[in-house]
Amino acid sequence: MLAGGIVEPGGGSPGGVVAFVAVSAGVSGSRLFKVEGPADAPVVRELEGATTIDLNRMQRDAERELRPVLEAIQALGGKAALARPSAAWVCARVREHLKLTEGLALD
Repeated sequence: MLAGGIVEPGGGSPGGVVAFVAVSAGVSGSRLFKVEGPADAPVVRELEGATTIDLNRMQRDAERELRPVLEAIQALGGKAALARPSAAWVCARVREHLKLTEGLALD
């Protein structure tokens, strides 16, 4: 996991997650994925091959995209904060995605 953030569920909201993951594809290069959406059912999508990796920008984007989730939980009276998601959890979402969509089993 290169960068990301998570707002844990609370106040009747499922929370949200945004994270960026690089997967080494061996000789054929690396692939970049974005994990985003509700924390209980995030969506994984592959970013274009020419995507520039700017870790600071990715972190700022994740925080900006999660701000509405954070504010929605707080507006409902829930306690919410932005945290860093578990890299193992995020990477597992990408592995599941690749297995389902491409039949790839990654370690």
